[in-house]
Amino acid sequence: MLLLYLRFYLGSLSALFAFYLLGHYLLGFPFPTPTTLLHLALGAGVGVGLGALYHRLWPLPPPGLGRVVRLFVLLPPAFMLGIGLLVLFQAQVALPFLVPLLAWLTPDYGPQRSAPPEHPPRG
Repeated sequence: MLLLYLRFYLGSLSALFAFYLLGHYLLGFPFPTPTTLLHLALGAGVGVGLGALYHRLWPLPPPGLGRVVRLFVLLPPAFMLGIGLLVLFQAQVALPFLVPLLAWLTPDYGPQRSAPPEHPPRG
């Protein structure tokens, strides 16, 4: 299970690094400094860790209203944590959006709920 989270973290981090590099070359954004990359790594780590913690406390329900309620209850603290990291580190990255996004995506990589056992047909 830990390896799945680690693989998801490294994949997310690779995508974020690539996005920042492409932003520099295609859109003229400033080149990402090691500090920027460290902030991205920290924000991604906090988001994945928060998603894993959320999944342990409140497992991902089946699709439907339960997931929507879970989303609206758990994402505001993740968003505020991202803003706190942004202010604390005076980062120039999108931490308020990165942390909740990864916290929201992470539970799909955690242990899945087992399906209820099917009853054999009667008769």
